[in-house]
Amino acid sequence: MRCVKVLGRISLLLVLMAFAACSDRNALLDRNAEIPNAHWAVNDEALFELQVTDTVSQHNFFINVRNTEAYAYRNLYVFLTTTFPNGKSARDTIGLMLADPMGRWYGQGSGYLSSKRYHSNAIMYQYNRRFPIEGNYTFSIQQAMRTDTLGGILNIGMRIEKQEGA
Repeated sequence: MRCVKVLGRISLLLVLMAFAACSDRNALLDRNAEIPNAHWAVNDEALFELQVTDTVSQHNFFINVRNTEAYAYRNLYVFLTTTFPNGKSARDTIGLMLADPMGRWYGQGSGYLSSKRYHSNAIMYQYNRRFPIEGNYTFSIQQAMRTDTLGGILNIGMRIEKQEGA
């Protein structure tokens, strides 16, 4: 009986260690917002907040996009508005390539979601950047294409990770 308890505790410890190894300690933010019915209206925005205490380390910034093959374009332009802790804001226009010139989709996936093929992309748009001040940052992402509603976009998100070795 004692052997079973010891084996149970060892098994639990191994499972906990596996979960700890899978966590990404470099990620400060890794969130995605679902686009209702995969139709992203021009006025819809995805909001993400992050509390920053480290202004010394360097970080990489990514935009996450998950789209179906129903998406009509090979690229996606977005507006990213960053609101700083002091209330000031900056707006960037970011072009994201989702497919090559021949129409072959980039990204991982090729899985199926609701019987439709989808593709997930994490596209770096800033490399080796520092946060200028401590405090609460808000990031807003809106689509910036020349159409009022984009079909085929399932999720839009943001990932910020600490630069390895920094």
